[in-house]
This record gives sequence, structure tokens and C-alpha cells, in this order.
Amino acid sequence: MNEYKHLRIKRIALENPRRTRDFNIQPIRRPDKKVHSQKLAESLNNAITVLNQNPTSEADKHILKVSYSGFVDLQKLVKHGLNFISQEDNTLCIIFTDKEGLETFSDNIQKLGNEDDSLTYKNILEAIESIDTWTNEDRKSWAIRNKGFPEGDRLTLDVELWPIENIDHPHRSRLCSNFENWMSSNSIRRIDKINLDSLLMYRLDLNSDLIDDLLNHCDIRMVDLLPESGISYNQLNVSIESLPRNIPHPSEDAARICILDSGIATNHPLLAPAIAESQSFIRGREDVFDDNGHGTSVASVALYGDLEACSASNYWQPEILIFNGKVLDENAEYDISCIEGSIIEAVEYFVQEHQCRIFNLSVGNQNSPYDGTHIRGLAYILDKLARDFDVLFIVSAGNFTGSTNPDVPENSWRDEYPNYLLHETCTIIDPAPALNVLTVGSLARHNATMDQQRYPEIAQLCPANENQPSPFTRRGPSVRGAIKPELVATGGNLASKMRFGNQFETTSRGLGVLTCNNQFVGGSLLSEVSGTSFAAPYVTHLAGRLLNNYPEASSNLLRALLVNHANLLPEIESTFESELKKSYKANKNREVCRDIAGYGRINENELFRSTENVVVLLLEDAIENNNHHFIEIPLSPEFLRSQRASREIRVTLAYCPAVKTTRQDYIATKMSFCLIKDDSIESAQNHFDNETRHNFDTRNDDATSNRDVSSELRSKGTVQSSTWRMRQRNPNDKWFIVVTRQDKIWAELLSSEKENYALVITLTDRENENAQLYTQISQKIQQQNQQRVYI
Repeated sequence: MNEYKHLRIKRIALENPRRTRDFNIQPIRRPDKKVHSQKLAESLNNAITVLNQNPTSEADKHILKVSYSGFVDLQKLVKHGLNFISQEDNTLCIIFTDKEGLETFSDNIQKLGNEDDSLTYKNILEAIESIDTWTNEDRKSWAIRNKGFPEGDRLTLDVELWPIENIDHPHRSRLCSNFENWMSSNSIRRIDKINLDSLLMYRLDLNSDLIDDLLNHCDIRMVDLLPESGISYNQLNVSIESLPRNIPHPSEDAARICILDSGIATNHPLLAPAIAESQSFIRGREDVFDDNGHGTSVASVALYGDLEACSASNYWQPEILIFNGKVLDENAEYDISCIEGSIIEAVEYFVQEHQCRIFNLSVGNQNSPYDGTHIRGLAYILDKLARDFDVLFIVSAGNFTGSTNPDVPENSWRDEYPNYLLHETCTIIDPAPALNVLTVGSLARHNATMDQQRYPEIAQLCPANENQPSPFTRRGPSVRGAIKPELVATGGNLASKMRFGNQFETTSRGLGVLTCNNQFVGGSLLSEVSGTSFAAPYVTHLAGRLLNNYPEASSNLLRALLVNHANLLPEIESTFESELKKSYKANKNREVCRDIAGYGRINENELFRSTENVVVLLLEDAIENNNHHFIEIPLSPEFLRSQRASREIRVTLAYCPAVKTTRQDYIATKMSFCLIKDDSIESAQNHFDNETRHNFDTRNDDATSNRDVSSELRSKGTVQSSTWRMRQRNPNDKWFIVVTRQDKIWAELLSSEKENYALVITLTDRENENAQLYTQISQKIQQQNQQRVYI
């Protein structure tokens, strides 16, 4: 079958402001303003009394927890002497005020009770339900609530301060200076510090008797344990008698991928030809080698993809340049310095010095499962770096190793699979919730352990069969219900012991992923490992090959292409019983398979090249706020034929918005798309134009009954995909994609005037043996381009 390069298309040049909707939000009205005023004044006085008893960097600065009802424009709090810091949920925000602001706030509360006509923005005060303080329980992280503090006289902890203003503001500088003076006066040693616009974090060494002071300190948002990577695996000796004598080097212009991990065994004979440069970003550790083996395993999958296939054919052909960024220590754990700072330094170095475009990060913080509220920590760092440098991060969903509080599974991995995957303890861990990255979960491939292969007795049984979710993979969603993980790839399986010992004890020998062994001298060149850590680099491998084929592609386009070719396999969907699916849908209004596997596993058949039956269209553009872009899909009459036959239109949108951790919305810009059909572009745009909105109905997706992912669900993420499956069409129809941008009210200074996005469209007509879809669409695109030039 002939293969062709994917086709580039352009949008229709139309100026079409986004259609706005009339909202009539009724403000909260208090029938007795005097009673409400007295209630607020009392709660404010109580809060100030508590704050005055707690340690703080500045006595005249107060941070308050305000609960409210209805809609409140949080930026307008300044009218009452308050400065917004963070939105904790839809009814709770954190505000900052100084002595002068506190007087204004107190006076305005009194004016509300006296019904003083000079008071403006009364609706904000009426919406406030109560005023409180951020308590010591609020400051405890998930890890501390579930694990407690470490034993010992000296502790190392992470503390996150309230990110008042931005990094260049005098208030922020004064906050840092005063907090560090407080630390010094209490003999608290600063190990590291991260200071970004919406993340201010310290790593501290302190006496354990100061824990209460930390938990009650007014400047502190959260106290946390140090991250734990949770990386562990067993190595399996695999004998390879001989390798090709001269494994070639990748070309100098090959895709450049950086592995941020525990280092790489750069002299491994299978890796050495592709290693470009290595750097250590661990404080006091200059060596770049891999004592643990994790980074070497990850790098080998990123380089070769399926090493089982390579080993079976003894064909080793590196196509990618590998860069080694060591950010984990000899135990594949986080170093004593902040991992966030190491990642920032490493990314800046490899982008600026070596033009790396793709980064693999197969690490996860077991102490930071996503709790459904704020995205913070390393996830925020990756989202920011992805936007700042236009790079693609591919991260693992994290490994679930079981829970003891509560017991999950209670007795047996095998008997309770897959239901325990839906337990709240099995959610994705930092940095997997990041929205501007691709997060990868794990599928099983093998289901017979090494012992089972050698002996016929039933001694060990696996929970998962081939292409089902791995028993250790973690599930989404991310913030506001965004689909996570987006993709899945092979990461391994485990087996429960059936005859001897507790079924909770497991083995994974013979069930994992074949990788390179860092301890290859005097031993085996290959090893076997299991974990989501080794599913992620397979997607990284595909991303690198895509970049080889389309070197000018943005990170948005790479993300869109990868997700656009993913499918939920039948084995994934059959993993869960129908009653469980119905219950999950009824309780959460979500599809259980999407929360486990996202858009699915990548089908590589047409990922890199189109055919006459399957055509991939690419578009990259930039859109202004409150605007629509219209893209006509150049469908041929043959594709739209009225004869019954299976055809597909698949559309994927990717963009990389600015983010802010202190906002529940998190992303500053929201983009979405819909697929519609109409007689003409003029007719279609009337439904989206603000000037004609009163004469035409609004439009969402057409053919919704044939669509696999709803517009509501997909639009929660920054990579969005849906597939329309069609049997019979009208040759006279015209099909359009409409891309829409809408910035959040608070995002004006964060977003760009024009925000970049990428769109990928796949047209499939497999049942037509004589299809010439690629030829017909190529001709139609040429005709459209000629018409635009003529116009």
C-alpha cells in the first residue's frame, strides 16, 4: 500500500467574534442586612484574634479564609480592602489584607448593616457567608494526613507559602525575606527554594518540636512530606548471544529526546550509539551514570520502542538522539534539593543548549495523589515549562502499590481486579495531573509468569489479560474532570500466588517490559521491568519518530497527532462489567474506561503516513480571544457517497494555555471545537456570529449519536478528540470544524493576544477497495488554495 506524507490545510479567513450568551445571575440578597453585618463582623473579629495568636512574618498582614454563595467577581474584592490570593473551590477563597485594608473591610461591613448609600459593591459583602482562618488541619498535605510526620528529632519537610502577588512584586520579596528571618530565628535551615508566580515553596530542615509552629504559621499554605518516587522492579536475565557489529548512529538532525531520570548507562552497547550528551542536576553529584537502572530502562524504550520485537529479529536501528538529564539519585528517588528546581534547570539547559523538543519524565510522587482540587507541585512546573519552551512532556500516570489505609485491595489483587482501580486511593499522582503534557497509563501484555512457563502447576494467576489495564496503573480524571491519562501503552502485569502465602503477595517475573540492563557488564544486556514508568517512554518513542517525519511540528501538533491515533481497545472496554459501568456513569456522569485509559492505545498504522484509504490533515494556527475559526474539511464526493459503508471523521485539538495554581479553573484560556454540517460557510457562521445570535440557534456537534466523546467531556482538557462513525452520507453536505477561544476573566495578563493551537483530522474509508481518498483530497486542497490566491 502506498504511503504519503500527511496533508496541510488552512482555515477559512473569516473574522467571526465569539457568540456571547446573556447571563442573568441573581445576586445574593440578605433580607436583614444588619443581622448579616453583625455576623460578618463577629466572624472577622474571631478570625483576627486567632491570627494574632499564631506565628507570622508580618504582624499587620492577615490571610483570611472567606466562604461565599453564588457568583462573586473575586477581582472586585479589592474594593473592600481585600486582595484575592487563591480560589479553593466554588464557595471558598483565600484573601490577603493589611492594616489599612482591614480597616476598610471592617468599615464597609458596618456600612452594610447601617444601609449606608455610599457603600459600593454591596453584592460582594452580601454574598460572603463567613470569615475564618486557614487552620492547621487545612495546612496538612494528603501525605501527612495519611502517613503522619516522620520519626526523629530533625525533620526535612516541604512548605508551600501563599503566593501573594507575583515574583517581582515588593510584597512577594518582603514575604520571602520576613519568612526567612523567622526561619533563622527558629534555627530552621533552608535547603532549597522555588519562587514562581503561583508557587512559592521551601524545603526545610527543622527540629520536630517546631511542627506546630509550621502548621499554625499564617504565611503557610501547606506542609508536606518529601516526595517519594515509589519506583521498584525486578530484573530478569535475558541472554543475547550476539548483536550486530555496527549499530548505526542516528543522524545529526534526528529528533532530540531528553530522559529526565536516574541517569543512563551511556556505555551500554545498545544505547551508546544514540547518546548525545549527559548532565547531572543533582546538587553535589556530578556523575551522570545510572546506579539504579530505572533511567537506563526508560531510555531504552524511548529509543527502540518494542525491545521484544527488536530482540526477536536482532534488528537494532536507533532513529533518535538521546540526552541524559540526571534528576534522581542512586535509588531513583528525589534528591534532597527540590525536584522542581532540578527539572527547571534541566529543561532550560537542554532546550537552550541542545534544542531538545521532547522530554520523558517517568517519575511520580506517591505522597501526592490528585485530590480533585488544585494542580500544584511538579505538575504546575511542567505545564508552565511546556508553554514557555514549546516542548512536549510525556509523563507516567504513577504506580498503585496498594493501600493500607484503607486496605485496597482488601485480600487479593486478582479477585478484586479491576474494581479496586476505581477506588479514591488509586488516583493519578503528581505530576500526572498536568494538563499541558501527555500522561500515560499502563496495559498488560503477558499473563504467564516465568514459573508458569516452566511448570504446569497453577501456582500464580494474573489479574489482567493482554491489552487490559495493568493491575498497578492509576486513573484520572484531572482538574475539572479533564481526561487523564490521555493514553495507555504496554507497561506490564503482576500475578498473585495461589498455593503458598498470602494472595496479596505478588510476582511480576515474565510479565513485564523488556528493556536495557544498566548492570550489563558480566551479566545480561537486557532486563525485564514493570510499571507505568515504562509505558510512558513508548509514547515518547513514537513522538520522536513523528518529529523525525515532521521536524517543524509544534508540541501542540505532536500531542494532537498522538492522541488522534489512539483507540479504546475492546479488551479495555470488556475489563469492566456492564453493571459497574452503568453505576459509575450514574454516580459520576463519566465513562469508567475513559478515566482508566483516556483515549486509548496509539494505532501506529497511519500515525506517520497517510494512505489512499486513510488521510490525515494537519493545521496549525493562532486565535484571538472571543473568536471563532472555521475550517472546511475538504471531503470528496466519493467519501460522502450515499451508499452504505463505514466511514470515520476523527478530530483532535491541542493547545497549551497559561496556568495559575491559585485558581480552581487553573487554565487561563479555554479552547474547544465542534463538528457541524451545513450548506455553506455563510450559513454555518450565522450560528456563531454575535451579531446574528438572536436570529439563529446556537450550534454544537452534529451527528452526536455517532460520536464517541461528547463535547462537554473532551473540552475539559487541553488535548481534545472525538470520532464520528458514519454509514450513509449526503454528497451535498459540507462539513466544518469550528474552533472557539474564550479566556477567563482573570487571565488577561497571562494569555497571549493570539494563542496557538493545532488541529488534526483523520478521514477513514476502509471499506472502499478502490478508494483514492488521498488523491482526491489533495486535488481539492490545491483547488481551495488557488481560489484563495485568486480572491
